[in-house]
Amino acid sequence: MTELVLHEAAVNGDYQQLESMLMIHRIDVDYKDEDFGDRTALHWAASKGHAKCVKLLLEYGADPAARMVGGWTPAHCAAETGRLNVLKILIEHQAPVMIADNSGDTPKRVAEIYGHTACIELLESAEESSVQKQLLIRDKFRSNTRKVSRIVAEKGLEGLQGKVTDVAS
Repeated sequence: MTELVLHEAAVNGDYQQLESMLMIHRIDVDYKDEDFGDRTALHWAASKGHAKCVKLLLEYGADPAARMVGGWTPAHCAAETGRLNVLKILIEHQAPVMIADNSGDTPKRVAEIYGHTACIELLESAEESSVQKQLLIRDKFRSNTRKVSRIVAEKGLEGLQGKVTDVAS
């Protein structure tokens, strides 16, 4: 499958192969590899510290807010491995860096756990950005929309009774 070759190029930091695949093929840049926890090529490149590949993937429309199993974004992957250069690129491309994973950990918290001081400082300064605050609000809105959709799918509209407050009052 072509998308898995894209993942392999991202893992290995093979910029030339990545670029040629993105230019020539009609390829899903956000393809999630189920065998590796729904990671996208961007998750792999961010984790491995391949900054040029991260930038290229973002330029070709990779979703910087894509979540893998556990709710990790590419920023979580970069923070875990102390990839300051990758975090800078993600922030420059307005990737959300304040979003918590399924356990409540943000990329900053992940950087704290692994002792990546420079990453912590960068992420703290990014948190002050109005762009990051807007991205956090958007993520919370999407998350709540998914919850409502699940309730309606499982229980119908009656399932929402008692869960939604009247915003007019």
